[in-house]
Amino acid sequence: MSTKETNIDIEQNEKLLAFKKARHASISSRSGMLIKLQKPKKQIVQRCTAQVVRRIYILSWITSYNTNFFFSDLIAGITLGLTMIPQAIAYATLAGLSSEYGLYAAFIGSFTYVIFGSVKQVSIGPTSLMALLVLPLTTGKPIEYVFVLAFIAGCIELLLGIFKMGFIVDLIPIPVTNAFTSATSLVIIASQLKNVTGLKIMGTNFSTYIYGFFENITEIKLGDCVLGLCCCTALLLLRKLQDVPISNGNPHKATIKKILWYITISRNALVVAVTSIVAYIWSNGGAESLPFKLSGKVKSGVPDFALPSFSIERNGTVTSFIDILSDFGIGTVFVPLVAILANVSIAKAFSTGKVVDASQEMIALGLCNILGSFVQSMPTCGAFTRSAVSEASGVKTPMAGIYSGTMTVLALTFLTPYFYFIPRATLGSVLICAVYFMIDQKLPPKLWKENRKDFYAWLSCFLVCIAFGVEIGLLFGIFFNICMLILQWMRPRIKPTLETFEDMKYVKISPTLGILYPGVDYLRGFINKVGNEYSYVNYIVIDCSKIVSLDYTAIKGIENIVLDAKSRDQEIIFYNLPSNLHAQLGQVKKNSYYCSGSEELQRLLLSHKNDVARNCSVDISESSGNNNNHNNGTALAVVTKEVNKEK
Repeated sequence: MSTKETNIDIEQNEKLLAFKKARHASISSRSGMLIKLQKPKKQIVQRCTAQVVRRIYILSWITSYNTNFFFSDLIAGITLGLTMIPQAIAYATLAGLSSEYGLYAAFIGSFTYVIFGSVKQVSIGPTSLMALLVLPLTTGKPIEYVFVLAFIAGCIELLLGIFKMGFIVDLIPIPVTNAFTSATSLVIIASQLKNVTGLKIMGTNFSTYIYGFFENITEIKLGDCVLGLCCCTALLLLRKLQDVPISNGNPHKATIKKILWYITISRNALVVAVTSIVAYIWSNGGAESLPFKLSGKVKSGVPDFALPSFSIERNGTVTSFIDILSDFGIGTVFVPLVAILANVSIAKAFSTGKVVDASQEMIALGLCNILGSFVQSMPTCGAFTRSAVSEASGVKTPMAGIYSGTMTVLALTFLTPYFYFIPRATLGSVLICAVYFMIDQKLPPKLWKENRKDFYAWLSCFLVCIAFGVEIGLLFGIFFNICMLILQWMRPRIKPTLETFEDMKYVKISPTLGILYPGVDYLRGFINKVGNEYSYVNYIVIDCSKIVSLDYTAIKGIENIVLDAKSRDQEIIFYNLPSNLHAQLGQVKKNSYYCSGSEELQRLLLSHKNDVARNCSVDISESSGNNNNHNNGTALAVVTKEVNKEK
C-alpha cells in the first residue's frame, strides 16, 4: 500500500470518527434538552403531589399507622364517644333543635376531620358556642335555615383556608377571647335555667334570660329543680372522683386510678343514662305522670346525603337564597369567624412543639361544615372539652374520630327511641357543669394589676356580650383593640432626653414605634415643642432604630420637621436609620444629617463643634473635608446634605 493511499485511509477514518463524535454530541444535546424539558414536568408533579398530601392530611400519616396506634385510638375514640353523644344532644337542645341534629353534626364532623385534620386531639362537632350563635339566627324559622347556615359557614371557612387567611384570628387578642368565652358561658348558664327549673322562658341574650327567670319565678317546677340540682351535684362530684387519693402501698393503685379516671371522663354519659332509665321506669303509667319534662321524640337513623335546599317554602311563600342571607345578616360572617377562632385556638393549645397550619385547619373545618350540611347538621367547630378528653385518653392519630363517629351512628340507629326519656333538667345540668369551668376568674385581676389597657378591653367586651349579645360583644372587642392599635400609631410614646458630649448639648428623641401617617403630625408637634423648650441646643437627634417603614405622608412630615428645625437654627440628625430607608428620604437628605452608630454620631458632633457646619449648603466633603478632614485622615460621620465620610 502506497503512502498516498495510507493518508487517504487515515483522513477517511478521522472524518468517520469526527462524524460519530458529532452525532453522539447531537444525541447527547437532544437528550439533555429532553431531560431539561422533563425536569420541570417532574417538579410540577412533585409539587402537586406534595400539595395533595399536605391538604389530604391523612396521606401524611396513614402509611405509618400500626397496631399500637390502633388500640390507643380505639380506646380514645370510645371514651370520646361517651362524652360526645350526651354533649351533642345537649348542644342541639341549646340551639333550639331536636336532639338528632346534634348527633348528625357529631358523626360527620368526626369522619371528615380524620381525612383532613392535622391535630390528633381536635374533635369537630356541635359545641355550646356554635349552638348559642345558631339560636338567634334560626329561632322561629324553618329547620332548613340551620343547614344553609352550616353550608355558608363551611364555604367561607374553606375559601379563607385556601387563600391562607388564617392571620385574621390574630386580630383577636387573648383578653377579648377570654371575655367572650366567659360571657358566653354565663349566657349558656342563664339559658339553661328554664330546663333545670321547668320554666318557659324566651330569650336571646343574658338580660332577657334573667328577666324571664325572675318574671316567672313563682312557676318553678319542683320536680325539675330537684332533678337538676341532683344532676349538677353528681356531675361535680364525679368530676372530682379522679382526684381521690389512693394509698401508695395499694398494689392496684394504677388500676384503681385508671377506673376512677374513666368514670370521671364518662360522667355525662353516666348521669344521662341513669336519669333516662329512671324516667323510663317511672313513665310506665305515661309521660304525664313524671314530675319533670322529657326531651321528646328523636328521629331514628342517618339522614340521606343531599345538598341542602337554598329556596325554602314558608307560610305559602318561597324564600330565596338571597332572602335567607338577608335574614342571617352579619351572622353569615360571624359564625364562621368564631368557628375559626375556636378551632385554631384549640389546635394551638394541643399542638405542643409543633407549628399549627391554620390554613389546613380552616380547610378541614370548612369541609366538615359543607359535608355536614348534606346530612342536616348544625354548624360545627372544635370543642376544648372533647379535645382534652382525647389528649387524656392517649390518642395517637385523628383516626380516633372514626371510632367516636361510629359510636354516634350506632346510637342514632339503635338508641334514639330511648333518647325520648332523657330529662331536660339532665341536659341543662350537663351544659351548666360543662361551661361553668370555662369562666376565667383569674385573668381579670391579673390584667388589672399588670395592664389596665387589656383589662378595659376585657371588661368592655364582657359587658357588651352580656348586655347586647355575644356576637356584638366580640365584634366590639375586636373593634376596641383595633382602635387601641391605631391610637398607638397616632400617639406613639416618645422619650426626649438632654444629653451632652464634649460640652455640646443635644436633645435625643426616641419614638417607640415606626413613623406612619397617623402619627407623623403628632411627632412633628412634639419635636417643635421640645425644640422651642431647648432653643439653646443646636442639634436634635432622632433615634430611628425602632422605625421599620415610612410611607409618603410620613416622609413629607419628616421634611417639615427638618424645615421647622431650620427655622429655629437647629439641625436634625437621624440616628440609626435603617439602610433600606435611606433612599426614601429624598430631599430630606439635603437638609439634615444621618449617622449609623454612636461613634459616627460623636464624630459628627465633633466635626460641627463651634457651629462650623451650621446652615451649610454645600457638600462638607468639598467645603471642609479637603482642607482639614482629608489631610488629617479624620472620618466624618454622615450626612444627608450628600456628606461623605472618608475613612
